[in-house]
Amino acid sequence: MAILRDTSSDGTYVEFSFVKCIPGEFEGCQLNFKYYKNYKKVYDFVFGWTNLTIRDYIEVTSGFPLDMLNDFILNNLYMSFENHLYGLEWKKRKEKDTYRLRLYDSRIDCQLNVIDTEVREFGNELRIEWEKGLINVR
Repeated sequence: MAILRDTSSDGTYVEFSFVKCIPGEFEGCQLNFKYYKNYKKVYDFVFGWTNLTIRDYIEVTSGFPLDMLNDFILNNLYMSFENHLYGLEWKKRKEKDTYRLRLYDSRIDCQLNVIDTEVREFGNELRIEWEKGLINVR
């Protein structure tokens, strides 16, 4: 499970875990997403992303803050073609290496204050979980 915690609000964080994975560039995975604010669960749902989106999401988070992805300038915003959590946006804060991170779609809006190294760690944890899910396919 990959967890990203808010640095200024104890008990506010997001969790991503893989439920099921199908290997292949044009296949995908089911993920479980949870968002807690002040230790209270706000969102908890299972959704699907293509492996292409997962790979790009991992690249954006593990290389955070990334300026360019697949020859496109990001301008502090990663968008996918998926139905769920298609937006990942960040804004630099006054504190050193700190950002306001927003994960959203048409129904969900989660915001976290994060440190860049922790986002990169989150991206690496997400990669490890994804690779485990692809290996453990039955």
